[in-house]
Amino acid sequence: MPMQTVRTPISGDQLSLLRDVFDAACAEHGIRKDSPDGEALAVILVHSLQKGVRDREKLISLAQVLTTADR
Repeated sequence: MPMQTVRTPISGDQLSLLRDVFDAACAEHGIRKDSPDGEALAVILVHSLQKGVRDREKLISLAQVLTTADR
């Protein structure tokens, strides 16, 4: 039996939060939003929010770690 993934819907406020964190991280680190790195960052931020990370500062810290890991 295949494993089923349950996805939590994202509210408008949460979407705004994700967009703000994503935009800031991309601007700060010179990441193009449509690049593979930008897409990976977006996916990780969305998954993190869906798993319960809803605090702006925690999401910013996560984005910071992710964007500086390879630099």
